[in-house]
Amino acid sequence: MCSQFQINSTTEKVIAKFNIDIHSRESNIKINKSLVKPTDETTVITASNTITSLKWGLQTNWSLKPIINARAETLLKKAFFNPLINNRCIIPATSYYEWRKAGKSKIKTEIKFGKKDIFGFAALHNSKSFTIITCKPHDSIKHIHNRMPVILSDLSTEKWLSQSLYLRQYSEILIPFEDEQFHIKEYPRLPKPCFKNQRDLFE
Repeated sequence: MCSQFQINSTTEKVIAKFNIDIHSRESNIKINKSLVKPTDETTVITASNTITSLKWGLQTNWSLKPIINARAETLLKKAFFNPLINNRCIIPATSYYEWRKAGKSKIKTEIKFGKKDIFGFAALHNSKSFTIITCKPHDSIKHIHNRMPVILSDLSTEKWLSQSLYLRQYSEILIPFEDEQFHIKEYPRLPKPCFKNQRDLFE
């Protein structure tokens, strides 16, 4: 599962990276350098190579929780996603987070890619929101989590946004990203301070 990611870049860099049509992009869209969580609004690149802003998480009639991820292995089998199959998009990011199990606790782990300052998640969208597609993890990070977001190569990026993508090509694109230079940073939880009495709070 991918439930948090970082976009720490500029609008100009994203436009250059994904070859966005600057004449048709929404004039008010700016890249906000921030941590993105479910229901947050973030930058999305659509199949027409334009940039827009949508919320993370598809709403459903059966759950209050939005659907933030879609499994690549079952994507074409789920009726819920059928209307969105041709609504492909890319979510720009600079890193993402998973929680590695360590005994009874979980350690927040940031994952970056050595050769990519900016990369894109494969995603599907409707008029208001999007969901990020996940797949099995690369061998070098499978100890962190049993899923990872589908990260598109430069060639796959072009194919994913193509209007002529065939369904049989999905399995060729929605695969673990092949990069041996994963940069991993852990953020262990700090121990809670122990106060002997009320006065300790102010010392």
